[in-house]
Amino acid sequence: MRFLLDEMLPRAAAVELRDTFDHDAKHVRETGLSGADDATVATVARNESRAVVTENISDFAVEPDLVLVCILKRRLPSGGAQARALAELLDRWATDNPDPYVGQHWPT
Repeated sequence: MRFLLDEMLPRAAAVELRDTFDHDAKHVRETGLSGADDATVATVARNESRAVVTENISDFAVEPDLVLVCILKRRLPSGGAQARALAELLDRWATDNPDPYVGQHWPT
């Protein structure tokens, strides 16, 4: 699975997804998109066939042809355990959804 993690999520989760779970994952800070508007992030994700992982669901809901993985950080542990928990959640979701449909996904 190819992911693009939005900036409110820990960068370490992208590293964990790559190193531990063998997913093609990038964080917006790694791609020069830190502070970029949501339309730009969505365009990059579409061009690279990446699912956008974000907590800002309403900001991306208007974007067509986008796989949007919706995360609520309050459901994840705080502190250093958050990146690992997010990576595990996304890995499980990717395993269960190898060919995700365009639209919103709410992994549990």
